[in-house]
Amino acid sequence: MNPEFEKNVVKTEIFHKDYNLDKKNNLETLPQKPAVFGIFSIIHDTPVHPRYVGAADDLQKAVKDVFENPGSEGLKKFMQGAWIQMLCYELIEGSGAEELKKKEEEWTKKYEPQVTEEGEYPEYKYVWPGDQKKD
Repeated sequence: MNPEFEKNVVKTEIFHKDYNLDKKNNLETLPQKPAVFGIFSIIHDTPVHPRYVGAADDLQKAVKDVFENPGSEGLKKFMQGAWIQMLCYELIEGSGAEELKKKEEEWTKKYEPQVTEEGEYPEYKYVWPGDQKKD
C-alpha cells in the first residue's frame, strides 16, 4: 500500500551534491529544527518504499548524515546511488528527546522502512492508481 501522510508532512526530493551526476544540492534548504523524517523512493511523484526513518534535533544535519554516513551497505547504495530520494518530514518544534523518539517509533511502525544489501526495498508494495479498488 502507498504511504499516507498527515497534511502537515512536507514531501520533497533531496539532493546531495556529491551523490548525483548533476551536482544538485538542496540540503541547505532544509530546516535546522527538530523533526521526524523518512527517506523514500519515488514513483509518479509519490513517496514509496521507505528505506529509512529517523528523528533529530536538526533535520538538515541528520539528512546530510544519512547521505554521508549511512548505517548499512544497502542504505549506502540507496543514498549514494542512482535512485532519486524523497524526504518526508514533520517538524516537531518545542519537543524534547522523548517526544521525538515516540514519533520516530510511530513512523517506523507505520511505514516499515527496509533496505536490502543492494539498496532495494525487499517487497514491492506500490499500488498503481488504475489498480486501486473503488468503493
